[in-house]
Amino acid sequence: MEQPEDPKLNMVDLLPDDVLADILRRLAPRPLAACRCVCKPWRAVVDGHRLLRADLLPLSLGGIFINFHEVLTSFFLRRPSARPPAAAISGKFEDFTPSAARSTVVDHCNGLLLLRSRYVVNPATQRWAAFPEPPPPRPGITRSFYHDEYLVFDPTVSPHYEVFLIPSVTPEEFVSKKLRPKVEESEWPPSPCFLSVFSSSTGQWEERSFVREGEAAGTIADMRSQPLLEQYNAVYWKRALYVHREANFVMRISPSKSKYQVIKLPIAQDGYVDPFLARSEKGVYLAVLDRCHLRVWILNESCEQMKWELKYDKEIQLSFQRWNYDEESVGPWTLHYSRRDVYDGDDTNYNAEVAERKFEWDSDSDDVLDLEDRVQRSSHGGFLILGFHPYKEVIFLDEGSSRGLAYHLGTSKAQDLGRLRPNFFDHWHVEGVNRSFVYTPCWIGELSNGI
Repeated sequence: MEQPEDPKLNMVDLLPDDVLADILRRLAPRPLAACRCVCKPWRAVVDGHRLLRADLLPLSLGGIFINFHEVLTSFFLRRPSARPPAAAISGKFEDFTPSAARSTVVDHCNGLLLLRSRYVVNPATQRWAAFPEPPPPRPGITRSFYHDEYLVFDPTVSPHYEVFLIPSVTPEEFVSKKLRPKVEESEWPPSPCFLSVFSSSTGQWEERSFVREGEAAGTIADMRSQPLLEQYNAVYWKRALYVHREANFVMRISPSKSKYQVIKLPIAQDGYVDPFLARSEKGVYLAVLDRCHLRVWILNESCEQMKWELKYDKEIQLSFQRWNYDEESVGPWTLHYSRRDVYDGDDTNYNAEVAERKFEWDSDSDDVLDLEDRVQRSSHGGFLILGFHPYKEVIFLDEGSSRGLAYHLGTSKAQDLGRLRPNFFDHWHVEGVNRSFVYTPCWIGELSNGI
C-alpha cells in the first residue's frame, strides 16, 4: 500500500468515517471523550455517529432494592414516571436469569448488582454473568475473620467489572476461640493487606497487595471488642472504593495505586445505631439516625488528612408528626418482586400499572406532604435509613418498616414514596428491612449471559 504523500497525514486520516466510528465505539466513555478532543474530524465522527451518549450512563435514579430479614429475595421499589427504556426496568430477575441466580442483592455499583449467588446482573440490559468461587483464604485465616464481596464498576473507564473480597474481624461474642496474644496485638488492617480480586476482563481471581497510607484503625483485639454491624455497605467514588464493614472506620481502597487508607468515623458506634455510608451530590456521606435525631457528615478530601464535616444535625420528628396517610395505598413508587420466588398466592392489593398512571414524583417538586390537614400519625416504630439520592441531597427513609419516605436535607420537607412491604408479609410476620441499595440504571457493560 502506498504511503501518503503529505508527511503530516497518517494512516488513521485515510480511514473512512464509518470505519473510524467502528473503532472508536469500542472505547469506554472517558477515553472516547479524550479522542473527541484530538481534532475536528474525530469530533465530527464522534458527534455524527452519537458515540458519546450520556443517556446510557448511570446518571439517574431508578429506585431502591430492599432486603428483608429472613426473606431470600430482594424487592425493588421503583421510581415512577421513568421514561423509556428506564420504565421497563423491574426487579424480577426470573425474567432474564437462570434459576441459580435468584437470590438477594448484596451490593450495587453504577447500575450493576452483585447477588449472593455469585452472579452479576444488569436489570437495565437484562444481561447477567456468573463468576467462580474465590480461592481459599491464606493459611492462618480462621473463623475469627470473615470475608464480604464488593463490586467495582465504572462504565466511563471500562465495560468490565471487578469483585473485591475484603476481610473483617469477627467480634468475639460470635467466636469462642481465643487468639494468640501475638495475633491479638497485630495492627488491623495489616499492611500490606492482601485482597482477592476477581476481574471480568480475565475471568479469574488474583491476589493483590495494598499498602496502607497512614495509621491503622487499631489492633485485632480492638476490632474483636466492637459490635457487629447490621447495616453495612460500600461506596465507589472517583475511582476509589470506600467500605464500611467494621464499626469504627471506613477503608478507602485505591485499586489503581494499590494503596488504602483508614478513615475513622466521627462518632463512636454504640451497638444500637449503625452509621450509614452513602454517595450523594457532593461525594461520600455518613449518616446516623438515632430515633428521630438525624446527623449527616460529608467527607472532605481536599486536604492531606481526610476529615468528616458535619452538615446536618436536626430532630426530624416535627416534619412527620402530623401525618395520617392511608397505609393501604400503594403510593407513587411501586414495589416489584419475583412472586414465584417468595409467594405462591395472589397479592390482590398490589397494582403497579394503576400506580404508575396515577402518581408522579419529582425530588425537585414542592408538592410535598400537606401537613395542615393531617393529624397525629400512628406509631409503628422509628425511622431507618434506606439510602441517599446519588445526585441530590435527599435521604430515603423507612418509616416503621411500612412506608418509604424521601426527606430533603435542604428544606426539611418530606414526600411519601409508598408501601415498602407486600400485603402478604403481614401474614408471614416478616421483620423489617435488613439492607438496601439505591439503584442507578446503566446501559453500558459487557455481561455475557454465562460464566
